[in-house]
Amino acid sequence: MNKFLLLSIILSFDAGLAYAGTHPIQIRDKGSVGNHSEYYPPADMPEVYYDDLNQEVIIVADGFASYYYVEIFQTEYTIPVISTQIDGYGDNIDISSLSEGYYTIIITSSNNNEFEGSFYIE
Repeated sequence: MNKFLLLSIILSFDAGLAYAGTHPIQIRDKGSVGNHSEYYPPADMPEVYYDDLNQEVIIVADGFASYYYVEIFQTEYTIPVISTQIDGYGDNIDISSLSEGYYTIIITSSNNNEFEGSFYIE
């Protein structure tokens, strides 16, 4: 078998295992108003993922904000079940104590930009 083909199969299998339980959480900038023009997300908008295997929310940022304040709510309630501050480069938030259901995540940057998304825990 071709060494290149074997290596690419191994790498693709390895990459699939690394992200098997990770699902993107679509977040939106709560301050933006739709006016049919092009939308440019703020530079401090993080990427957010739900990892159902490790029971955590992963926030990936690139330092455009010095910190992020994160609140996670059960969707039908207004009191946060998790409230924490993370570094401007992101962090992982343990959600293993949360029960099954729909959750809303609100992330506020040190620049006062607010982002919101939702996810489901099975």
